[in-house]
Amino acid sequence: MIFHCTKKLMAKLPDSLPKDVENTASIGLLERWQHWHANVITIQRKQCVILVHDSTRYALFIPGMNKKQLADFDLHFQDVFINSLMKAGVALNLIDKATRYLMTDNLQLDTICNRSVQGTMRLMADEVDWHLKYNSIKIDNLAIYSTSAWLSDRPCNIKGQKDCMWPIKAMTELLTQLPDIQISEGINNPSGSSIH
Repeated sequence: MIFHCTKKLMAKLPDSLPKDVENTASIGLLERWQHWHANVITIQRKQCVILVHDSTRYALFIPGMNKKQLADFDLHFQDVFINSLMKAGVALNLIDKATRYLMTDNLQLDTICNRSVQGTMRLMADEVDWHLKYNSIKIDNLAIYSTSAWLSDRPCNIKGQKDCMWPIKAMTELLTQLPDIQISEGINNPSGSSIH
């Protein structure tokens, strides 16, 4: 998985995580699956990470990310992503497929950012902040998986696209298009199919 991090988040991530600020994005099917944007924000004096999937705008919100948790960034990402898919009602066979892809993907970080995705990320961060204030919810009591599913259950305007995108539907379609893989085969040989 390739996370395009804001400079603010990149500065907080430990040097032990693989960073490559020169990475360039591709547009094939597998690359569409791999690319996310990530930022760190502060809500109620808690450091939180918000992530948005580039091609589907599927969102994840991970509150209370201290230095130790940031060192296990990929594990927290996987946990929230898979559990939010369940909360969003995505079919179990597609969740299983996502899990298998995550198990074979390597983590990579860079600071290449797309303004359109960053705009979606800012709007979703504002939505979480507003939701907590309006409903008088303490961030420690926030249902993490449900919040990520809630953020993804809304139309998103994408620059250059006429129609709105619904993140849960778009992520479901992307997972459906990805070839099935076996863990032992690895990501480069999905059921004998090539990924383009």
